[in-house]
Amino acid sequence: MQKLYLKLVKILPRSWLRLADELLWIPASWLPGEGIRKLLNRLRGVKIGKGGWIGHGTLLGNWPFLLMIGDNVIFADGVKILTHDTSFVVVGGHDLAGEVKIGNNVQIGENAIVLPGVTIGNNCVIGANAVVKSDVPSYSVVAGVPARVICSLGEGMRRVEEKLKTDRFFSTK
Repeated sequence: MQKLYLKLVKILPRSWLRLADELLWIPASWLPGEGIRKLLNRLRGVKIGKGGWIGHGTLLGNWPFLLMIGDNVIFADGVKILTHDTSFVVVGGHDLAGEVKIGNNVQIGENAIVLPGVTIGNNCVIGANAVVKSDVPSYSVVAGVPARVICSLGEGMRRVEEKLKTDRFFSTK
């Protein structure tokens, strides 16, 4: 998709491509029906695998062709995946862009933020409100600001099982 984008930039003004992305971005984030959100994000240029879920208000890459999502990835509401960072442009610095790769079977919690250049391995859980600024190894549970590995996936599943043994929690399966 990146090659296609670069070819289109030579033919069409960048402003047209950006306008097309902007027109799809809002409906791709907010329209009801997860299938519609997935389709519109694919039209924007996001590579999305099979299965999974995209919650309401989820922003998948401000440069969508730099985002690759594996199979069975669940994005809770309000997740932000950033592929472009202009933090220092106003003070004369450079803007940064980087690919974001998300493996298979990943759950990203509500309002989490993934910064440009990050790779998330397979079978991971990203906690709600986490800010992921570095790569996440496979089979990890990460949380916090900045996000850090808090346990392995196996240990996280064991902790959930322990919680289910108390009368304060129940399974919704």
